[in-house]
Amino acid sequence: MTSPASPPLTYFPAYLGLFAALALAAASNAFLDIQYGSFGTEVLLWTGLFGVTLMVGWRQHGEVTGTGKRWQRWILALGLLLSLVIFIPMWGFPRAGIAILAMLQAAQNCVTVSRRLLHFGLMVSAIMVMFAATHYRADWTMLFYLVPYVTAVVFTLVAEQINHRAHELRRQSLAPAAAGGQGAAIAAATAAILLIGALLYALTPQANWSDLHWRFGQPSAAGTLGPPESGAGQGQPTGKGGGTTGEAGSGNASRAGNGWPSPAEMRQAAQRPGMPEWQRDLINGMADASERVGLALQPVTQDLEQLMQSLKDWLNKHRDTIARSLIMLAILALLVALWRLMREARTGTWLLTRFDYLRFGILGMHGRGPRGAHHLYEAMERLFALHDTARSRQTNTREYQSQLSRHHGYVHQETAELTRLFEDARYGCPASGEPDRTRMRELYQRIYQRLQSLG
Repeated sequence: MTSPASPPLTYFPAYLGLFAALALAAASNAFLDIQYGSFGTEVLLWTGLFGVTLMVGWRQHGEVTGTGKRWQRWILALGLLLSLVIFIPMWGFPRAGIAILAMLQAAQNCVTVSRRLLHFGLMVSAIMVMFAATHYRADWTMLFYLVPYVTAVVFTLVAEQINHRAHELRRQSLAPAAAGGQGAAIAAATAAILLIGALLYALTPQANWSDLHWRFGQPSAAGTLGPPESGAGQGQPTGKGGGTTGEAGSGNASRAGNGWPSPAEMRQAAQRPGMPEWQRDLINGMADASERVGLALQPVTQDLEQLMQSLKDWLNKHRDTIARSLIMLAILALLVALWRLMREARTGTWLLTRFDYLRFGILGMHGRGPRGAHHLYEAMERLFALHDTARSRQTNTREYQSQLSRHHGYVHQETAELTRLFEDARYGCPASGEPDRTRMRELYQRIYQRLQSLG
């Protein structure tokens, strides 16, 4: 029975992705021994074992049955026998530990019926891959197995998550299954994640393997392209699998270059003893393509080198002028940023309101007649614009008064009276005179002080 925290696993593509991840992890470890000629046999045996055991797990449809438990006991017994007879005597530790871990995972596959066990299997495959990638025999040719492994892991996780989410939606809405759309979603999400990961890896500075140290020597050159450097100082292996010591003259070194390998280096790697035929042909094809691309791009490369040299000469010749121009641009950018900051903070409006209060409120320099009423009303507009209630050009005085009453009801009487006095002066009311200008000035002072007191 699966626990509520770990829903049952019945989606076949998830099992298929786990199978690919485990098979590629086993192939990465078997690739360490290609010089002994047993690579194909090892990969075939591990692939068959993982395929059969995962098929047993899938056929249980999310519930552990007696068949799955029997298969698990048989695989555990087989793993114990192989460990005592083959793994430990032939490889020794820690290589034998990886093989034992793979056998334990094969036994676990027989009862893999939940999401939790699926994630556990992916974690085991990651441990196997990390061991292979950090082995001293690993080099850039192992990328033929590491890159598909990453793809398989991402596909498995995406497929399981999308299927689980689709199952929840179907259960809630009682909608029919949409296998085609689900497959397209899995493919699109997997491709997007891999592309984003590749882009981030390409843009992120990577540490050189030669800068990393551990007590067993330098890490391997897996994932690092370029020619190996001689003189790595490796020791002698203890057995076929290479125990815990190194192998002199193995063709791989712990310190590798960081550039793309040359065609000659690719062909040399393809001729390693035990290299699979398909991988040898693919590497040779890459070498031929690299040569053709290099010959085709040679004129362009030369032109670019000449252009870069001309650019460097021009920069050296006009170094002082460029420095002064950059300083001026920096100053201009700072001024623009300051102007935008002051505009955002409404510094100009703040200064105008203070100047208005000094000129109109304190000194009374607002003019006479309708002109003075216009000055005082505009001063009130700027004051409320500073407090987030600006007047639109399409809004008349009555509409603006209603807007002020909604947002600043505490000065409703003052703004209403000041607006009425402004309209009387604007439309030539006979009763409007200088006492009204004095009253508008008092109302403006009261509004200003009230807004200041409220912040």
